[in-house]
Amino acid sequence: MTFLFRGELSFLEKARIVAKLAVEHASNLAAFAGLYKLMLATLKVLSNRTNRRSGGIHPGSFRRMGNSLLSFIVNGPFADRREIALSASRGPGLPAQSYHAFLAGAVGGYIVWGRYSSINYQLVLYLASRVLVGCIKLASEKGLPPFSWKALAFKKTYPWAAAGIWGTVMMLFEEYPESLHPSLMRSMDEIYRFTNVG
Repeated sequence: MTFLFRGELSFLEKARIVAKLAVEHASNLAAFAGLYKLMLATLKVLSNRTNRRSGGIHPGSFRRMGNSLLSFIVNGPFADRREIALSASRGPGLPAQSYHAFLAGAVGGYIVWGRYSSINYQLVLYLASRVLVGCIKLASEKGLPPFSWKALAFKKTYPWAAAGIWGTVMMLFEEYPESLHPSLMRSMDEIYRFTNVG
């Protein structure tokens, strides 16, 4: 995109920007992966420790309340001790339970991807669309809500989704351009506004 839509820059300036963005993207992915795995390991250790303790070991009410809060955070709101014990035996690097994957992902997302940059923003948008589609597919497989998903098959709905998305973005571009991200605006200005003929 930099090479296509940043015509005011020299080749060397474009190459520097691309290299800088590639390093940022790769280092953020590596940092997130490391933090995610560290969080999973920490949650697994804490889960094992909170499950070994019996209810009345600590006499202090604040300490019991702290242990209960830690157990709630580590084991989730609907913890069943047998399920937790079974799931804690999963292999290294894997979440002891799905709640841990969410919690580790959320912490990593906040720390690594929560700082605004064009790379982070693009990746969050990319994932948002993938998560939305994944949730719709999961709902379809689980039979939620209770209606026939056959009418909403991918081949039938994709053209309508593309039409709705492109229609909306073009309306926003023409009527409310300030609502679009600056990089999208630069690209669209280059394609639809500026003609470098001659």
